[in-house]
Parts: sequence; C-alpha cells; structure tokens
Amino acid sequence: MRGKLAARHPWLQSLLAHLMLARISNSPTVVSNVLVGVALAGLAVPDARIIPIACSMVLLYTAGMYLNDVLDYETDCRERPERPLPARLLSRKQALLGAGILFACGALLLLCAGLLAFLSGLLLILLIIAYDEWHKGNSYAPWLMAFCRVMVYATAFLALSSFPLANLFLPALLLLLYIVAICSVSKFEHEANSAHTGIAALLLLPSGYFFVHVTLLSCALAFAFIIWVTYSASFAYHRQKRHIDRSVGLLLGGISLFDALVLAVAGCYQMVIVALLMFGLTIYAQRHVRGT
Repeated sequence: MRGKLAARHPWLQSLLAHLMLARISNSPTVVSNVLVGVALAGLAVPDARIIPIACSMVLLYTAGMYLNDVLDYETDCRERPERPLPARLLSRKQALLGAGILFACGALLLLCAGLLAFLSGLLLILLIIAYDEWHKGNSYAPWLMAFCRVMVYATAFLALSSFPLANLFLPALLLLLYIVAICSVSKFEHEANSAHTGIAALLLLPSGYFFVHVTLLSCALAFAFIIWVTYSASFAYHRQKRHIDRSVGLLLGGISLFDALVLAVAGCYQMVIVALLMFGLTIYAQRHVRGT
C-alpha cells in the first residue's frame, strides 16, 4: 500500500526516502538525551529553552545519518540496495547538500544558546564526521559513536550552565558503555560466544544508576530497563533465529529508558514522562522506518 501511494505521489516517495535516510525513528532518543543534559544543568521543569537545543541536536544527528549514507554508498550498493541512495530515490548530491544544510542550521541554533554550547556543538560535528568517514573496519568506531551521544548530554548541559561537567560523568560513562555494547551486538555474527557474556553485562550496567538515589520510581525504571534490554538482546542471542537488526533497533530505543531513569534520580518527574514518551515514539516509529 505504501509503495502504491508513493508511486502515485512522487513528493511522498521523496519524503519517505528522506525519512529513511535520516533514520528518523531514532531521533526521539536524541531528544531524551537533551532532557538529561538540561536537567543535570539545573533545569527541574521543562520550558521553552529546551526546544532550540533539542532541534539543534536532532538536526546534527540527522546530518550525520545523511553523511553516513553518502560515504557508505558503495558498500550499500552491494549489501543494502534498498537504501535510498542505491535505490536512486535520492542522489548523493542531494544527500550531501542536505547534510551540509542540517549541520549549518544545527550549529546556528546552538550559537543562539551561547558560546560554550556552540563550541561543544562544533566538537560534536567533528566527531560525527570522523565517525562517518572512518567507521568502516575501525576498531575505535564504536567509541566514536558513543562519544557523539555523550556530547549531546554535554552540549545540552552547556547550553544552560557554565558549571563543570562533573554532574554528567556517571550517566555519560554508562551511556558510553551502553552504546559501545550495542555496537558489539551488531557484530555478534562475527564475535566469539565467550565475548557475549561481557557484552550482556555492559548492556545491563546502566540499570545500576538507580543506586545513586533509590526511590520507588527509580527502582521501577531500572527494572523496566533490565526487562527491555533482556527482551531486545534476545533477538541477537538466539542461535537459530538470530535477528541482529531488530535487536540493535530495540536496544537503541532503550536509550530513552535509561534517560528516564537518570531524570527520575534527578527528581525531574515531568521530564521522566517526556522521556518515556520518546521511548514509545521510537519503538512505534521503528515499525515504519528502520532504526539501523
């Protein structure tokens, strides 16, 4: 049905291609990352200042996705011909231009938020470009990707506060390890089974953040995170019916669950609700646009 509609309306086909290129289903997890950054900077209740920061981070994330497909074009032609560029739904020139515009707009929004946020955003852009350029066959690529996510925390924090980033250290470290573990899951078909136990431990490690401030809500969210990660990882650990892409996509959605846990520990209960909504939105959107 979706293919027939796209054939009748070329603009719709182009829109769907852009959404696929952007991996738009993962964007809500970036928004929940922003909530953590501003909450740990001292913002207890969400207000309008969050909007330009969140928009900027989503723009930079989307730009990175565009650039990734531009640089992976030859590999995608061989291994993922259904992607928008190999399928000729969009041209490489369009995608590259789109990435440049998105990077510029994201940086300008951060400039309005302050010099520190702008400089942090520039560093994030450099990390994104470095990852897109050198992630193939690079053993450090998972760490580059993880640092990109950590920089979303840091940039959002610096947009509202000039205080040291010490408040971010523990949640940023846990997020870093979680992203690295997700990258490892994506390589399960090539990993030795002995490595799987360690990866599982890294995936579950962020749930321990509730020990920072034990409440009924933080315990409930930690338990929900454990259940979700276990369910998501099961698709990768199943030997006969292994489904790596599904596992990775669901684990990426778990980022917002971890963010909700951090926000609960910080006492930002309204933001917890938003983060949970971002989790639900990510999982729903992945039904229509693949997140990997």
